[in-house]
Amino acid sequence: MAYFEPTSSERRGLIILCVALLLALVVGGYVYVSRDATEPATVPGQTRPAKRQQPYYAQPVRQTETFDFDPNEADSTALLRLGFAPYQVRGIYKYRAMGGRYHEPGDVKRIPGMTNELWERLQPHIRIGRKYQYVEPERPEHAQRPQVDVYEQLATHRDTVHYPVKLTEGTVVSLNTADTTALKKVPGIGSYYARRIVDYRNKLGGFVSLAQLQEIEGMPEDVERWFTLNTDSIRRIDVNHATKNQLVRHPYLRVYRARAIWDHRHNVGPLHSIDDLRRLPDFSEEDIRRLEPYLLFR
Repeated sequence: MAYFEPTSSERRGLIILCVALLLALVVGGYVYVSRDATEPATVPGQTRPAKRQQPYYAQPVRQTETFDFDPNEADSTALLRLGFAPYQVRGIYKYRAMGGRYHEPGDVKRIPGMTNELWERLQPHIRIGRKYQYVEPERPEHAQRPQVDVYEQLATHRDTVHYPVKLTEGTVVSLNTADTTALKKVPGIGSYYARRIVDYRNKLGGFVSLAQLQEIEGMPEDVERWFTLNTDSIRRIDVNHATKNQLVRHPYLRVYRARAIWDHRHNVGPLHSIDDLRRLPDFSEEDIRRLEPYLLFR
């Protein structure tokens, strides 16, 4: 009977396998013994107590103190001693570095992370420096007097610029030459209507009738009696030479009637009189009546 004899490579493989098995048995036994040594023995019928979790590092307990402080000047050490958390201290420093200030104790209550316990303990000890407090504005002297004295003072020292003296009965101003200062002296006319009168007068070329004041929206109905009218300086439009923009700007022409004049000049020829306008369909008799004082044909 022949015996099996392994080759040299097979012998090396068997040796390596045996060594690996031996190492596995040694390591496994060591782990098992170490675990049993670190765990307390249990009595039959009792459960094994839970393993106690050990902290990664020791955390010292911070002792809080209570003392008077100014949140605008207290350093980080003082803030930590008062009980502020490190992230709160960083927030306070950042707020102060950006120019923020605590002007009253209530501002401290708005610090992020503030708890009722911390606020109730610190509130009586917050001392805001005078330079950080808001300044209470002083009341003007006239505001401390009785109200009747204020009105008496206004009546005695009346500002004629802001409160112009109005015209007395029987006094009139020239509607075509008065500036806004003179117009504001008319009863019922203030700064707004004074500007509207001057603006409308410039667009028309001057007023030819006191009734034209009522063409201004909202104008009081009885203001005509305060004006006199001089029509010597009426500015007229040269119908045959005015530009399209000059025609359009007049309140009585506007776009459609200005275009009709423009088209007639370029398609037919110049207009010789007001009768030529009457032949155009865009002009009514009322339009002719209103326009006649402002038109010049040459």
